[in-house]
Amino acid sequence: MVHYLYIHVPFCVAKCDYCDFYSIPVARTGSDEIKEYAVALLDEMALRREVAGDLRTVYLGGGTPTLFSAEEVSALLSGAREIFSIVQGAEITIEANPGTITDRQLAGLREAGINRISIGMQSLSGRELCTLGRSHNAEDALSAVKSARQAGFDNISLDLIYGIPGQNMEVWQDTMLRALELLPEHISAYELTPEENTRLHTRLANGFYELPEEQLVIGMYYEAVRMMQSHGYRHYEISNFAKPGCESIHNLNYWDRGEYLGIGAAAHSFVNGMRTGNKRDIARYMESVKNEVMPVDEEIYVTEQDAFREMIFLGLRKTEGIDLDTIAESGMSLKKSAVDELAGHGLIEIKDNRLRLTTKGLVMSSEVMVRLM
Repeated sequence: MVHYLYIHVPFCVAKCDYCDFYSIPVARTGSDEIKEYAVALLDEMALRREVAGDLRTVYLGGGTPTLFSAEEVSALLSGAREIFSIVQGAEITIEANPGTITDRQLAGLREAGINRISIGMQSLSGRELCTLGRSHNAEDALSAVKSARQAGFDNISLDLIYGIPGQNMEVWQDTMLRALELLPEHISAYELTPEENTRLHTRLANGFYELPEEQLVIGMYYEAVRMMQSHGYRHYEISNFAKPGCESIHNLNYWDRGEYLGIGAAAHSFVNGMRTGNKRDIARYMESVKNEVMPVDEEIYVTEQDAFREMIFLGLRKTEGIDLDTIAESGMSLKKSAVDELAGHGLIEIKDNRLRLTTKGLVMSSEVMVRLM
């Protein structure tokens, strides 16, 4: 049985300029479709009844899940409890856009059972938020965190982005310092990646924007690590920092290659050695579950070689690295020449029977992982 549930809510206020996730701006839909989609999620859960049980985490991501009313979220969680069951003390997370949450809604979400909230702050610079195409401003973000505290949330995560066109070190430090003053339990600091088929990618290609120099972006990452650690946060994954005991249980399961069930349009699952993806169209997705047909569009069987590559790619994202015994048990082995070469360049190290990236290696993680695999 799978013990980790992800629920995808693809609606958003407006498509951010850097976003390539499957999401639909609410201007192109309506409240009726949002309500119908919430019902479809419960229908898919019923179809998957035999797959999952005794859930340790539930994660509502998007899109912007806080476009659901507190009542709709409550109905979803009640359905998950009835269909799968949720263990006592389970981590139940919702992602939130600061511009979409009110004091009343936050109180309702807390009452519904949400005990962890991930707020997409991204930046506290108005110019940077405009560059990213965000629908909120800095005051919205600061107010959202304070309101979440008042609603009783004692596990708050903030998302921040560095490497934004026009960003400099001073502005990045100011954003981090102001975020840290809010005393969140968890912070994610992601480097901006201009994905194809996004407005940001097009504007960069046309010379409208220019990314910061690579050395500055690397310096921003090192500064994030320094500031977070100096404020008592544990750097437990390439882009994630947490107060001790507040690491994301749901995301750790991903990095450990644990199984999980994804519900919703475009949601992915990993069950019984198979990675599957749901239909990336809301109408087609809802039509399938209405007809009691699994809404799966994609199925990939994970071979032994695939599993090994995933172990390296995902496991090395964690700062504690990978247990060498786990690698041995997989029946695969790393090329000694690659390990020696990377260790010689100070990019990886073996300590306490664990293979892990050094701080220098974390910056070059993609290149290091490719070399190892």
